[in-house]
Amino acid sequence: MKYSIKEEMPGLWFLDLRVGGEEQYIGAYIFQSGNEVALVEVGPFSTALNVVHALDEIGLPRQNVKYLLLTHVHLDHGGAAGTLLKHLPNACVLAHWKGTPHLVDPEAVLWKASNKVLGFVADMYGKPEPVPEDKIISVEDKMSITFGKCTFEVIPTPGHASHHICFFLNTGKVVFTGDAAGTYLPSLDILLPQTPPPLRLESMLKSIETLISLDPSICAYTHFGVSRNAVEILKRHHIQLLHWHECITEALDKGIAQDAFIDLISIRDLDLKNFLIHSEKLNGVKRGVELSIKGFLDFALEEKRKD
Repeated sequence: MKYSIKEEMPGLWFLDLRVGGEEQYIGAYIFQSGNEVALVEVGPFSTALNVVHALDEIGLPRQNVKYLLLTHVHLDHGGAAGTLLKHLPNACVLAHWKGTPHLVDPEAVLWKASNKVLGFVADMYGKPEPVPEDKIISVEDKMSITFGKCTFEVIPTPGHASHHICFFLNTGKVVFTGDAAGTYLPSLDILLPQTPPPLRLESMLKSIETLISLDPSICAYTHFGVSRNAVEILKRHHIQLLHWHECITEALDKGIAQDAFIDLISIRDLDLKNFLIHSEKLNGVKRGVELSIKGFLDFALEEKRKD
């Protein structure tokens, strides 16, 4: 399966993994400092070899890869980790401690839950191979990783998942957002939420505020690519999440049918409106939008039950 590589700044490459043959869907980052290499996100099992081949194409020795840095362990972000370790003999996986049991034994919960929530998409991602426990570095709180001449700061960002973390690279002030700050499509300059059930809206908003406080210059999105207006785009997404919540809450109050929600939100959210106009070939992102609306719907219904 073919992939594409783009060098975003000296020593930092963005890899379009072309999962399921779809473009602008899932990516991974390759970073080099001195003789050391790190991968930030690794994608699903099904495209693990794309990562290996990309390293070879760039000319980075496999034995120089030191870290696989995972923002969280969902299949589209960390599913390739176990397979990649077979090709990268000196690498270890860094992830939040709440997620590491799912890396060691993906069969127990992660794979079953993914099949239930994602359906055929889980099969497209593929079943992850286990990660050896002695190859895992567990993150408990904020920490820093010295890497070549650079430093990665680990930033807890719960919301999309309770075990979600982001990575802040001091060189270039780059924040790798995972799913903490939604989806960004540079080709359309649009943002979209990443809010599948269960949505933890307050935690997600606070996590975005944490990222803004870092004053980053670049946001590096797994879905999908780089924005060089980092603070502005994070603020835009914060407002967007509030708009989606307001729209769906109001729609429920008015008894509007759920299949009309996406059109109602697009009236207020021009990013969503623009996406719908250009979404013909962006099936993966479109599925994400549908799941994100469901996350907000379930959240709003739960709010009503508590009232």
